[in-house]
Amino acid sequence: MDDMQPYDTVCGLAHVRPTKHRTSFVVLPARGYGPSFAVRTLHISSQSDTYRGSEQKYGGIIIYARNGETHWQTDNNTHCKSGYVVIMQTNTKAFKDLQAKWRNEPGKVHGIIYRKAFGESCKGMKVVGEGFGIMNGEFKIISRAFNPVHDDYHDDSSGMNQDSARYVEAVVNIWKRAGPNFPLRQNYSVLELKDYFV
Repeated sequence: MDDMQPYDTVCGLAHVRPTKHRTSFVVLPARGYGPSFAVRTLHISSQSDTYRGSEQKYGGIIIYARNGETHWQTDNNTHCKSGYVVIMQTNTKAFKDLQAKWRNEPGKVHGIIYRKAFGESCKGMKVVGEGFGIMNGEFKIISRAFNPVHDDYHDDSSGMNQDSARYVEAVVNIWKRAGPNFPLRQNYSVLELKDYFV
């Protein structure tokens, strides 16, 4: 990671910085306590729902690490690596039923997405990630469950870091355009996602 740019603490939120050649971005602890997590590829989970138009509501998460690991297997045998993205429709009856069933998950949306996708609760685990939404077809960077987490990887803001958000928005736009065909390609390098920046 010798090609990192100097870290600007003003950008806050999740503590993210792109590498010099923009081939990855790094999530790191603000005070240097704990490992850093390099993200070179964003993967759209097959657990994600299909985009069905701007009249629907969606929530999403990007996971960088779980319990300090950058490559792990969840309780439902999902294989994850840093940069794992899940997007789910949140205004369906099925999702609302899960919200009623899993009331103790963090937040109203992103904790439910995590548990539905991975078969485990994020409570009691050290999950480093960020949350986002898609409302009226537009990408939103607010999550009160994943973003203002009391750990050394986030500040107390409820938005995503602007650097990571640009890559996630790019992959969300690809997912939207693909519609039901998004599983045909699920991996996108950080380097190539620059070409999809809005």
